[in-house]
Amino acid sequence: MEILNMLRRLNWPRIGLHVLFWAVYLPLNAALNCIMYRLPFDKIFEQALIGEAFSLPVKLALTYFVFYYVIPLYLERNKLSKLLGALLGAFVIAMLVYRLVLGYVYFAVFPPKEPFHIIMDGRGWWLTAFDCFITLAAACTIKFIRLHYKSLEFEQQLIREKLESELNFLRAQTNPHFLFNTLNNLYVLARKKSDKTADAIMMLSKIMRFVLYECRVPRIAVAEEARVIQDYIELEKLRYNQRLSVRYEEHIDNPHAAIAPLLLLPFVENSFKHGAGSTTGDVEILIRLSLKNNDLSFTVSNTIEDDSEHLQNGGGIGLKNVQRQLDLLYPAQHELLIGRENGHYVANLQVFLGS
Repeated sequence: MEILNMLRRLNWPRIGLHVLFWAVYLPLNAALNCIMYRLPFDKIFEQALIGEAFSLPVKLALTYFVFYYVIPLYLERNKLSKLLGALLGAFVIAMLVYRLVLGYVYFAVFPPKEPFHIIMDGRGWWLTAFDCFITLAAACTIKFIRLHYKSLEFEQQLIREKLESELNFLRAQTNPHFLFNTLNNLYVLARKKSDKTADAIMMLSKIMRFVLYECRVPRIAVAEEARVIQDYIELEKLRYNQRLSVRYEEHIDNPHAAIAPLLLLPFVENSFKHGAGSTTGDVEILIRLSLKNNDLSFTVSNTIEDDSEHLQNGGGIGLKNVQRQLDLLYPAQHELLIGRENGHYVANLQVFLGS
């Protein structure tokens, strides 16, 4: 049972790739030997392949020693001398064992045509060193390429996790910020002892249910975002009298198109807070939402006074928050222009929602 559990824990896909490498290596190296010695394939290839099989255990031992002992030393920069010593020692021992296997095992089965000396054959040592080096270099090249891509993948994963954490933090900021501003509106109604206070609380409850429960997913339908905008407009209308004029326009060709939740509402909230909430005269607010072929256009315009603190500060937490969300969610796919036009504060957002 313990053996079965151990077998299940093995990384079989990785083992399969290693087996495939050596299965390709054997005939390929045998063919290269035939070419190097200028020997006919039909007569010598089978014997060359057998010779490679005899030397394979030595190459396997050298390669995996380097993989699992020497390369980890390479990753620890303060062990360079130990690394070089281990690599050189392993290489020399592998060459010696290679020569012994060749002389006492392989040539015992396939006697050479000419006398062969295991130690004194200088050319044979060079060929042994070359064979071991080429094998080790090929295996290590693949190993380092794999480590490189694994490192890149890990780095990308860290970046994704960092961006996701930042995005979650930004969204977490949106909820209390929105609730804080809305409670201020309810406070004003309560101070006036307005009959609309109960309706405003019910409207706020509806919006907060959407914010807390329906916005947990990465994307929602544009129609849902539009609906909460309209609910928020109705909530704000309860606070102000006839001095407030709100015009909402909506043209959506695909209500099921996906958008990040609560991406548009902060602009609407901002227009009421710094438009109707920061002026004493008549206020006009225009909200225009358009979606055509996944190109979303959203414009919010509100009357604003010349000395508005909002203009001087360049927007509050809500707008800065949504700007960062746009950078994270729609990089190079959005354009946000905010400024003053003819006594109005205008925010114009263009976003390509993708296919």
